[in-house]
Amino acid sequence: MNQEKIGKFILELRKQNNMTQKEFSDKLNVTAQAVSKWENGRGIPDIEILQKISTEFNVNIDSILNGKQLKNKKNIKFTISILLILAILGMVIYLLLTSRDYNFTDIKSTSHNFDVSGVAAYSSAKNSIYISKIEYLNGNEEEKYIGMECTLYESHDNLEEKISQCGSLNEEKKSPKTLSELLKETEFKVENFSCTSNNIKNSNLYISINVLDIKGEVTTYKIPLELTGSCK
Repeated sequence: MNQEKIGKFILELRKQNNMTQKEFSDKLNVTAQAVSKWENGRGIPDIEILQKISTEFNVNIDSILNGKQLKNKKNIKFTISILLILAILGMVIYLLLTSRDYNFTDIKSTSHNFDVSGVAAYSSAKNSIYISKIEYLNGNEEEKYIGMECTLYESHDNLEEKISQCGSLNEEKKSPKTLSELLKETEFKVENFSCTSNNIKNSNLYISINVLDIKGEVTTYKIPLELTGSCK
């Protein structure tokens, strides 16, 4: 995320609506100083304010975060995806505000069958992981499942440590769903991650997915992860 681009977008949005900083701030129930800070790239609105901006000025959340007006993609109206984006943004903003010592790195998948989006925040005192999206790329699958268990692991010296888990095979769904549909309900948020490596970017992370079909059979998927680059 680029704070300057977000700030310029908010500035243009305010001007397009012929509003002063005071009028804009009153609309959002914040101070004019806060609006000035955003517009100058020295801060980012929190989750609630981003929602207000989106609602009051009829602008897409993705457009605000990207700092430019985005065209609507075909049939993309997934409320869950928006909420996940807001959640990851909230964690990043919180870490930015509470400590300037944090570094950020993207979390991606090396799998050809899955697309993973997330971020890891790390400092000398704390490591945090947030995975907001796991997408199954074979979107035309027909198989339906009544249960899913999704687990985040770290592997080290032939040992596997469970970090976090979403769902359980014992929690059967009221109606069968495809793997793509089930994954839309899945996210990982790990506030205190004790990695075995001295540097979180060297951690060997992967996601294991177990799905239960209506015949009672379990299928397992393994998604290797990599922490690479920096999230700005």
